[in-house]
Amino acid sequence: MLDLTPEQFTKKVAENSIKIKKLIEKELPITIGKEAVEHFKLNFQNQGWERQGWPEVKRRQATWDRGDKSVNNPMFSRNRHGELLKKQKAGTRRPILTGETGDLGRSIHPNPQNGVVTITADAKSEKGFGYAAVHNDGLKAGRGKGFIMPKRQFIGESETLNKKITDIIEDKITIILSK
Repeated sequence: MLDLTPEQFTKKVAENSIKIKKLIEKELPITIGKEAVEHFKLNFQNQGWERQGWPEVKRRQATWDRGDKSVNNPMFSRNRHGELLKKQKAGTRRPILTGETGDLGRSIHPNPQNGVVTITADAKSEKGFGYAAVHNDGLKAGRGKGFIMPKRQFIGESETLNKKITDIIEDKITIILSK
């Protein structure tokens, strides 16, 4: 950071007010938006939130609990020794929220407008249902009465991201005020 007295700082800010306004209204929302999208996509690719892994998906579990009994997953088969083995199907190997299309992870994008940036994930089902929030927040899903999707957060408030954003802002303002 700069080593300025309060008077020097005030003078520098006044001299560079047009550049600072442009930075705040136009440049920072774009730069911060890109940084946030990169951060959130990395969470998505790492299958977790801030180094906390997501709950496992049922399609990769050998057995499922149905009430008071255990049911074998049809994606698994038994070998001649009675051991459950994964069938070599995409559903047993692909990452948790990638799905067949990968639309959810690719739908994360910035919307910079009027000095503010909003990050959204707007993937939609074939029926037009926006399902990003269902996965991110663990909401009711259309899979039968009362089914709540396990929370698998990939977008949200992040101290790590806030620190990156603070560093970006400080660096950019320092560059302007150093001239």
